[in-house]
Amino acid sequence: MEPLDKIKPDVLIKIAEDKGKDFKKIKTNQIRNFFSAVVSIKNQVQLAGKEFKFSQVETELLLLKPKLAYAAGRQSDVKPFKEFMEKAIDSVVNSENNEKALLNFLSLIESIVAYHKFYSENK
Repeated sequence: MEPLDKIKPDVLIKIAEDKGKDFKKIKTNQIRNFFSAVVSIKNQVQLAGKEFKFSQVETELLLLKPKLAYAAGRQSDVKPFKEFMEKAIDSVVNSENNEKALLNFLSLIESIVAYHKFYSENK
């Protein structure tokens, strides 16, 4: 995956669609549990507005990893999702432009959730 601060929107959408298909065996509630934690981060970004600094949410972003481990421990189908999301989180943390990478990460997650719902076997 390209660094999330440099990824183009069309590439981001393609990745999201591919992953939405790949993760279709994952139960919707597993994805939604993770997504709700991501929405909390997104809300903080929106509340801060132009004053937003990546350091305000970095810890919460990193704490998504244990949530993913817990979900993967409960349902083995979640393991590929966990691995992909951990790489995406690391991409945000290691980016030159963390703020832009975080915004792209949030868009990626929202898009994956949308495509997951579209392709899901457990609608």
